[in-house]
Parts: sequence; structure tokens; C-alpha cells
Amino acid sequence: VCGGSTGLLPTLSAQQRRLRLKTTLAAMSLDAIPGLYVGSSTWVDFMNKTVPPGMSSWLAPGVTQPAVFIVTGLCIYFPLLAYLLRRKKMAVQMLGVLATLGVAFPLSIAVTAGGGGFWVQYFGAALGGVGLVAAQFVEKIVAIQWWALTGESATGAAWMGGSVGVWSLAFTLGSAWLCHGLGLEYAMYILAVIIFLATLFPLWLAYTGELQAPPQETMCASATSASVSGHGQDKAVERSAFAVRSLLCSLTFWQLAFHFMAFFFFGFGMKQLLSPIFQATYGVTYLESAYLAAVVLAIYAAVRSGLPLLTRRLPLTPVCAGLMAFSAILYACFPAIVRHLPVWWLLLAKTLTGASFAGASTLRNLLALELYGAAGLADVLPLLEVGVGVGKFVGPMAGYFIYLADTDDGIGGGDHSSYNPFFYACAVVAAADAGNLLALHLRARRQF
Repeated sequence: VCGGSTGLLPTLSAQQRRLRLKTTLAAMSLDAIPGLYVGSSTWVDFMNKTVPPGMSSWLAPGVTQPAVFIVTGLCIYFPLLAYLLRRKKMAVQMLGVLATLGVAFPLSIAVTAGGGGFWVQYFGAALGGVGLVAAQFVEKIVAIQWWALTGESATGAAWMGGSVGVWSLAFTLGSAWLCHGLGLEYAMYILAVIIFLATLFPLWLAYTGELQAPPQETMCASATSASVSGHGQDKAVERSAFAVRSLLCSLTFWQLAFHFMAFFFFGFGMKQLLSPIFQATYGVTYLESAYLAAVVLAIYAAVRSGLPLLTRRLPLTPVCAGLMAFSAILYACFPAIVRHLPVWWLLLAKTLTGASFAGASTLRNLLALELYGAAGLADVLPLLEVGVGVGKFVGPMAGYFIYLADTDDGIGGGDHSSYNPFFYACAVVAAADAGNLLALHLRARRQF
């Protein structure tokens, strides 16, 4: 329970600064796991070809296997780990151990591609989800809490946002070259080795006991001295013992949850289908689509790193609302671009929407921090991430299944307008989220 405070942000000791640095480096290393997932658009067609003869093409493991990875991780394991940590049934150091299970995600794909059984990849996805959540917890909560102590949460978010972007870009290009040159099986074995190596430093910190969250009393002092905007009921959650029931009765929580779900529905749906969309709409080759996707992700990486610093003195809710409105307008223009303009115009439009998604994705942790404070972040964010899991689960599958339904034979290869219904659906959801965030901002202003 947070007690009193002097009203000043705490000063970190030399040892605490070292722990913050090591935790940040561990988080950036573990960003390889979500980075691999974000950069997986170049696998979609290769994985969909692993469907055994006689089975429906609608199984589409290129989108359903990553969907299992995400929905088990964010909708099941994330709240469970948060509960165990809150009840002190598990130490933060255990996250470094659990992160190694992220290797199961690419490794199981390699086993399936090598003839090891079609359903193995889904079991591996469910197991790998534990590693994803451990990595996300270190990055989005533990590391951010360290930076929030000194009022530098935007700086921490910038470092880790850029890290995810760089990993995503590297995996997009690397996966394309490996899959094209060596085939899916050997490409996934190599990626599994890379993920394993990325988990070694956090694993070492867990062994030495240096992977840890800031002391609770220090976070409480920081939260009390900081200026936090939000609903009074939500601030009570921060100051008192955490109660799920009071949080679930908060309109602010549900508005945030809708935002987390909505922008990942369209943002990640577009992100995971980057390469397939370029191939379907303009008929470009596989490697050409990978290079176009890489251009989008390069801007994605830059925005993830820079936007938190540019917006650190701004109220984040209207910033996010503006990003959503901007995306809605562009998504509504996608069908006209595909129909009348060359591929470079779609590349430009997708780069802009990708930048908007990158900004919203990076700012979501800071938005939760703005509303609930550092002390409440570990309790609230795992529940909000359930919305992220739903959005990431539904978005890519909805987009790909819409594409399949629009083709003549149900296995792809339709005309260039096959993704148009998905473009319009994304525009509608983005517009709804913009209105939701605007309402949230107006409600917050009336409270003061």
C-alpha cells in the first residue's frame, strides 16, 4: 500500500542505476520474441503450404498458429503471471527463466515443416506464449517501472520501442531471405537459435538475482509526487490494495481495453499481412513484397523510438485519438489507391498507417501509466493486454479469411480487390476507437 511522500521524485543509488540499466538491456534483448512475431508476415504463405492434403486451406497456419501464440499468451498467461507475482507466489526473476520458452514458437514450426506433425506447431505456439508474456512483462512493466521512478518513463519507452522495431525489421528481412533460400524448416531452426541466444542475458540476470522490480515503497513515492491524470476511482486503485472488482466497474478501464483491442485489430492485422497484401493487390514477387514490408517496418521502428520523446509533455489521450482518426481516413482510401495508383502509393499509405500504429503501440504503456501510475501498472496492464490479445488474434485471421472468401477457389489468387472489405473494416474500427478516446479525454477533463 502506498504511503506518504515528500513530494519529490526519488533519486536512484548507484546500485539502482545499474539494476535499471541491466533490466533495460534484458528487456531489449527479450524484445526479440515479440519482434519475431511482428516480423512474421514473410512466413504466412510458406506456413499455409504446410496444410496436409485433404485438410481445409482455411486452417491457414500462417495466421492461426501465431494467433494461438498470442491469445494463449496475452489472454491467459499474462493475467495468470500478474496474479502470481501480485500474490508473491512467483518472483520477478522467474520471468527470465520462463522467457526461454519463447524458443518453442519458431522451433515447433520447424518441426512441422520437416514432417513432424501438423498440430505440433500449435502446441509449440501455446508453449511459446509463456515466453512471450515473460518478455512482455519485463519490457512493458518491470523496465518501465524503473524509468518511471525518476520521471523518465518516456525515455525508457523510447529505448524499448525502438528495440522492438529494430528486431521486427531484422526478422522481416532475415526471415524472407532464409525462407526463400533455405526453405521454411531450416529458416525456423535458425530463428529458434537466435531467440534462444537473446534469452541468455535475462536468464543470467535471473540466476544472479539482478532481474527485479523496483521496491514498492519507491514506486509509491514516485507515483505520489508525479502528476497523474485519470479517473478518481482509478487513482484509488493505485493508492490502495489492488481490487479487480473495482477496476472492472471503472468505465475508464473498459474504454482503455477497447482502445487496446481496436488498434491492434487493424494495426496488427495489417502488420502480419504486410507481405501477402502487397502480393495480392499488386502481384509483386515474394522478395519484392518482403522489401516493401521492410520499408514500412523501418519507419515503424523509427516512430516507436521517437514518438514517446516527442509527446512526453502532451496529454496522451488526444494524441492517440488523433492517430486513430488519421488511420481511419487512410484505411478508407486504400481500395481507391489499389484501384487507381501504382504500388508506391500503397507503400506510402501503409507506411503512414504503420507509423500511426507504431506510435499507438508504444504510447499504450505510457497511457496506462498516465492514468494509473507506476505502482498500479503491474496490476492494470496485464488485464488491458487481454484486449491486445483479442485484437491480435482476430485482426490477422479476419483479414486473411476475408481474402480467402473473396477468391474463387478458396485458396487465394483472387483479383486485386480481395482485401478491400478488410480495409473498410479497419477504417470503421479505427474511427470508432478515435471516438472512444475522445470521449475518454472529455470525461477526464470534466473531473478537474
